[in-house]
Amino acid sequence: NVDIDDSQRVARRYGHGAAVVSGACRSLWSDGLTALVVRNDTTLVQILPDYTLRTLRTGLTPGLDMSFEALAARVYYSNGMETGVIEGGRSRSWGLEIPGVPTATTAGGVLPAGRYQFAVTYLRSDGQESGSNQAGIIALSDIGGISLSGITVSTDPEVLKVAVYFSRRDGEMLYRAGITPSGDTTFSYQLEAPMQVPLRTQHLRAAPAGQFVDTINGRTLVARGDTLYFSEPYAPELFDLRKNFRFAGPIIMLAALDTGVYVGTEARVIWLDGKTPEEWGYSERLMYGAVRGAVTKTSRDLVLDGQGIKRVAVFATKQGICVGEDGGGIINLTRERYAYPIQDKGAVVVRQHRGMVQCLTALQGAEVAGNASS
Repeated sequence: NVDIDDSQRVARRYGHGAAVVSGACRSLWSDGLTALVVRNDTTLVQILPDYTLRTLRTGLTPGLDMSFEALAARVYYSNGMETGVIEGGRSRSWGLEIPGVPTATTAGGVLPAGRYQFAVTYLRSDGQESGSNQAGIIALSDIGGISLSGITVSTDPEVLKVAVYFSRRDGEMLYRAGITPSGDTTFSYQLEAPMQVPLRTQHLRAAPAGQFVDTINGRTLVARGDTLYFSEPYAPELFDLRKNFRFAGPIIMLAALDTGVYVGTEARVIWLDGKTPEEWGYSERLMYGAVRGAVTKTSRDLVLDGQGIKRVAVFATKQGICVGEDGGGIINLTRERYAYPIQDKGAVVVRQHRGMVQCLTALQGAEVAGNASS
């Protein structure tokens, strides 16, 4: 239980009392401001500075690792089955489910005859608007109105209102015609609305559940299986699932920096070069795979001899601990000096301790004969 510094001097490591959180824990995470852990496999809790716990969510699917990422005083999370956002000490939905398409029938009114499109969205208490399905269509053969029925009632208690959109006669763009309280299942459209607020969230949805989450330049990223999804610009809770990047195998490592994203699979480490998904260029940087989940981000000067303070990714691969720089350059720190047993998954943390910078890597997996350190 010692530290060995760069001069090869050995010093005993100081001991300390362990802070105990009762129950079996997994997926411990912190950004220095918020500390989170999954306790007893089904409960998401926040660890407060005095080591008391705040329960944020129960009923999680057992046996799944949780991925977290902070953005703008919020923490986004997913375990491949459930998603959510932690904000203000509580958990809420990451985006909103979309309502179904209501039924439209003709009614009394003074709308001119023609073809009308219609759609509805949910409005959350904080102003977040859901996406919507493909618009419904109704034709008026004469002057009249339109009655909507069967508007889906949201099960989310934070959805307070429903926004209703219609197109102009024979138009393609939809505009907000009115707002009704959540729980109302009907809406009557008899007189053409001012048509000032366009529907901007059509075909958009809440975040998909994925195994890994991250953020790049204000947009959230979700890796699900072999597919990487990304949110709309300036809208981290709205996704167009038709827009995505697919890889040759399941994504097991994800690390976004300022000008691109590292993606690890069982066989490769790839750099997606570009500040936005629309700019990404695909470049294979390592011809060997990553270790599932074994990645962290830190300041460049901590791991590369004081050369700048930009963020870098530190991650475990099947051939050593690597530093991935912004721009796609990768340095393998250990390949020529140390070979560790390859395991199924792991975790990495970089810390400053007694004047030294240490990279701590924990690997977990089945023991295999001959798979040993050297």
